[in-house]
Order: sequence, then structure tokens, then C-alpha cells
Amino acid sequence: MSEIYYREYELTPRAALNSRSGVEPRKGALIRIGGGHGCIHPWPELGDAPLDIQLQLLREGKESPLITGAKECAAYDGRMRREERSLPAERIPESHWLVRPGDDPEFAREDGFRIAKIKGSPSFRETREEMILWIKAGFRIRLDFNESLEAGAFPPFWNTLSGTEKEAIEFVEDPEQHSDDGWSELRRENVPIAVDRDSSARLQPSDILVMKPARPDWCMNQDTRYLITSYMDHAIGQMWAAHKAAAIYGGELTEQRLACGLLTHRCYEEDEFFERMRTKGPRLMPVEGTGLGFDDLLEKLPWKRLT
Repeated sequence: MSEIYYREYELTPRAALNSRSGVEPRKGALIRIGGGHGCIHPWPELGDAPLDIQLQLLREGKESPLITGAKECAAYDGRMRREERSLPAERIPESHWLVRPGDDPEFAREDGFRIAKIKGSPSFRETREEMILWIKAGFRIRLDFNESLEAGAFPPFWNTLSGTEKEAIEFVEDPEQHSDDGWSELRRENVPIAVDRDSSARLQPSDILVMKPARPDWCMNQDTRYLITSYMDHAIGQMWAAHKAAAIYGGELTEQRLACGLLTHRCYEEDEFFERMRTKGPRLMPVEGTGLGFDDLLEKLPWKRLT
């Protein structure tokens, strides 16, 4: 087995990243296996084991969804680097605009975006006001509540929306704490549900699957509608999601393959990795270098041996 090296990091959010987290620095680790690189970026508030546990599992040769994803990423990156290959820009599919506080819909629209993802919160008034702002600018809306609402708490919000507002919503991701009966009732009320965790138990034929290459534990069939997003993680993890999307989508959106969520670097203060990332409208561009890119930055990191 190849030796494993790691380098811990912290990312500083520009604002709260979702309704389940604050603005404290996010901790993760890059790993290096046989010349390839991966990223382990846990979200304990969403059910992941914390970083120290993830690294201990990796050291012991055990698996978790994040470890499996990081190993898959490192194997891909290593193979691409050995073959001195990089990714053609046109193969990365388009993404939605991830709304941050104070964002201007007109700026996003002029840059070519037509879909906005809004992080919902228990403050229904604020969530609806943000929705209306982007709907008036001509955007389709994706809402994500991260199961921050108690079971049964989403219908009161849904029932306040006008028909026009409901029609503008492409999907609602994890609308409330999951229960089979509760989510079944939402489907009967024609709430378009998107599922990003525990898809083997939760996903129904009418739902949309949110696939995150950082956690390759999804379950789907050939008719499932889906999109690929990053894990709001390190630039290496973000580029891994983009490369995976390029392989699956081939650059094209369809009725089944929906616009992705690959543009999450704006959520954090810039670092030397994020500074290398570029976009062209709603499309993320490959980073210069082989594999996932960042060749010189990765080379100079003070790696520590894990195994």
C-alpha cells in the first residue's frame, strides 16, 4: 500500500455557510497518496465524523464516505499527473449562482447565470424576501434548508408562497428534518424535493439527487434527475467535483443532468489556492497544471506522513 501524507488546513467563511453552521473557520485535510491528492472536509453538524476521527480511520486503513471520496480523488489526480494531462475547459458544466448576503441579482444575470441557490433558514420572512428579489430578476430558484427545520415546519412556509413563487422554485433541498411520513406529505403537496444524504433510504422517483463526489455514497437509477456539487471544501475538493462533473456530463446539461453547484470558492476568504480559481460566466475553468492543478502550491506544502 502507498504511503499516505496529509496537510491540515483551515478555511475562513465570509459569512455563515448554511443554517446549521456559523462563521468559525472550517477544518479539513489534504491527503497525498502515490503522487495524487484528495481532500477530507467534514461537516460534523451535518453528520460527518470530525477531522481527527477521519484521520484516525484513514491511518487504521478503515473507510468512511469522506475517506472513500478522498481516495478516489487522489487516484484520479495521480493518474492524470502521471500522464501529464489536464481537463478541457468546455467539459465542465454550468453551475447555479450560490447566493451570499448582499449579492446583486443583476450582476449575476449579466454574467450569464439564470439559476440562484438560496440557503433557507427558520427566518421564513428573510428567506422569502431573498427569493422574491431573485425571482423578480428572472431567476429560477433552488432552496436548501439543510434539514434545519423541525419535522412538520416546512409546510407553513410553503403555504405562504404565491403560485408564481412556487413555480419559480426548481427544488427544495432537505426541506426539514427527515421522516418518511413527513417528506411523503410534502411530495403530495407538490414540493419538489432534492436529496443530498442517505439517498438509499430517502430518494423517491420524483426527487432530485444532489451528488457530491466528496461523499460517493449516493444511490440512484437510470431515470433519476441529478446535479453534482462540491462539498463547500478546499479548492482541491472543488476541482475534484468539477472534474467528476465533466466526466459524467461531458459539458452538456439535459433534462436529467441539471446545472451543477461547483462555484463555492466565493464563500471563503481567499487563500493561495482559491486565488488560482477562475470562472467564465456560470462555468468553472480548470486550474493551470496537470491533474487537478495547483502543481507548485501542492509541491511546497509541508506534508506530514500519516502511514
